Amino acid sequence: WAFATAGVDSPRLFGAISRAVSSRNLHEFDAQHLANIAWAFACVDWTADPEVFVALAEASEARMSSMTDEHRSQLYLVVLHARLEWPDLSHALSRRVDTLRAAYDRFGPQSPSQFHCDVASTLDELGWTHVDEYVTAEGLALDVARPATKRAFEVDGPAHYLRDVSSSRQYVEKGATQFKSRLLRRLGWTVVRVPFFEWDL
Repeated sequence: WAFATAGVDSPRLFGAISRAVSSRNLHEFDAQHLANIAWAFACVDWTADPEVFVALAEASEARMSSMTDEHRSQLYLVVLHARLEWPDLSHALSRRVDTLRAAYDRFGPQSPSQFHCDVASTLDELGWTHVDEYVTAEGLALDVARPATKRAFEVDGPAHYLRDVSSSRQYVEKGATQFKSRLLRRLGWTVVRVPFFEWDL
């Protein structure tokens, strides 16, 4: 989970976890661990073995009654990832999509920040008409969007980034931000990200 959160894809690590998942009784794991593991695999775009998602989905579905909205929200993104990657994949969470989507929706858009308002106002001045806080049919929120053409801007404040002390780059996108971008691309959206540290230059 920590690797995925930091946006670090480690094939050897996830391959080892994948093999362990396939050989262990996942019903021994609690709800939080199951949701975190499933989200981590989806976040790093793990596609080597769809059976990992099948196993995690089955164990997660069995723990659904003890899951919080946060866990269910994570699993909604896992289900969306699986649907886009393997449209014909059968798994236990497919019968829980409405429950997972409802939890995800409760974590919906917050009040727009001043940064968001500044970017939206600038786009208005440039004649780029748009919808603020648009939500796609799949439930993904976009800060500023033109739904008809599937083009959008995402206004990314500090919460979307980690400080990178190992290279010349000052900031790197968090795994969750990368994950959302990838889902939107696969859904046909063209998204331009506006980082706070570039807007303030």
